[in-house]
Amino acid sequence: MYGFTNMDINPSINSPTRPVEAINYGGHWLDDEITGFTTLVVSGRHTFSRKINDVDLTGDGNMYLSSKLESRKLEVKFMIETDSITEYNRQMEQLNIILSSPHQQLLFADYPEAVYVGTVTEIKMNNDTLNDAGTIEIECSDPFAYSNEQTATFTGTSYKVPSMGLNYDQTPDTIIFSPSADISSLIITNGDKKIEINQEISANVKVLIDFNNLDVVINEVSALMNVTLDSNLGDFYIRDGDTINFSAGGNIEIKYRVKKL
Repeated sequence: MYGFTNMDINPSINSPTRPVEAINYGGHWLDDEITGFTTLVVSGRHTFSRKINDVDLTGDGNMYLSSKLESRKLEVKFMIETDSITEYNRQMEQLNIILSSPHQQLLFADYPEAVYVGTVTEIKMNNDTLNDAGTIEIECSDPFAYSNEQTATFTGTSYKVPSMGLNYDQTPDTIIFSPSADISSLIITNGDKKIEINQEISANVKVLIDFNNLDVVINEVSALMNVTLDSNLGDFYIRDGDTINFSAGGNIEIKYRVKKL
């Protein structure tokens, strides 16, 4: 039996008063919280850059060795409108307070299901006048955006990942398994990837596999020492159509987010 839940990021995301590309930084809608602030346009969301590692050849061209996606740079152009220098100073102070927090989740009103994590690297104003335009520059160390958290719950020994747009290699956030009977060990596989736990686990005891923190917790106690060295905690990737198998039956919950580039 399967259950599926889509966890919304923000239920008030479709406010008709916000500009189309209004920005939410660290849980703050700037257009809502700062009087006179208006998001104008956002760039950098629909492009990417890739760094290539290659070596020179004696003949034409180079030999490709590897490559990686570089960090994403977003640019948000905005307008500040006010009637007095006192109000202007207050608005800018409030803006700086919100944007000074590093490594924050951010999203935009026209595509709320794509959540980035980024840090504001610079705020630039054109003229420092009462009615002024400016630019917020944000660097996302991880170039990917991520969907709302998806939660799949089921009972049994296997789970087929539905077609949810899992087009890039990614691990789940967590897998929680509670065996229906006592077991001497647990093996979870997906293709050639596996996680093997050599420990007795009593019926209904919770086994938490935390892929973000690379840890395995059984009955609230870390069991990482009982995970085999060849287990794929760091690269237990899932994609659309994959089947995740468990060596024993039980109640299972898988949480994951969909990567977007």
